[in-house]
Amino acid sequence: MRSPRYMTRAAIAFGLLGLGGCLSVLPEPAMPDALYQIDAPTERQPLAAHIIIREPNAPQIVAGRAMVSEDNSGATRLVPAVEWSGRSTRLLQLALVDSFAVGGSGAALLPDTGVDAPYALSSRLQAFELHGDEAVCDVSVVLHETGVARQYFKQSEVSVRRPVAGGSTADRALAMKAAAQQCVVEVSEFVSKTLAERAQP
Repeated sequence: MRSPRYMTRAAIAFGLLGLGGCLSVLPEPAMPDALYQIDAPTERQPLAAHIIIREPNAPQIVAGRAMVSEDNSGATRLVPAVEWSGRSTRLLQLALVDSFAVGGSGAALLPDTGVDAPYALSSRLQAFELHGDEAVCDVSVVLHETGVARQYFKQSEVSVRRPVAGGSTADRALAMKAAAQQCVVEVSEFVSKTLAERAQP
């Protein structure tokens, strides 16, 4: 006669086998048809001082890889078959760093480098989605000193709308990409102009 301990082990083994069978029939996550990145502008802005570019804050639904759309009722849905090539907020951060000229009086830095800078740029995505036939990118930015006092700061609001050229999912994704890239252009222009004014005696 088999021992109770043997019977318990056998029951556990059969249970695990059954669980493995259940897991094997679960559908795999759908892979997107296309991935999109956010490119830096070809015309790079000069910097009068070093500045740290922080990753934008954003609502969780738009801070990842998914592209989202919002209808007239306020309902938010994921756009099928297309995604960003990484976290949208990280892509915006990297594009912004790359939007500044290299070799001038200042440089744009990532916080990860651990290098100190007298200024930092913080931002928040207020809207980053498709609204009907428009792609929307609204971002609030604050340029501020990084010292203990942080006495100086300047704020700006950037609002970009880009029409969707056609009815396909790819057209919607390209409109989002264009809106994001124009947001990067306008934020980089604000930073460059603000630091240049700040550097004047």
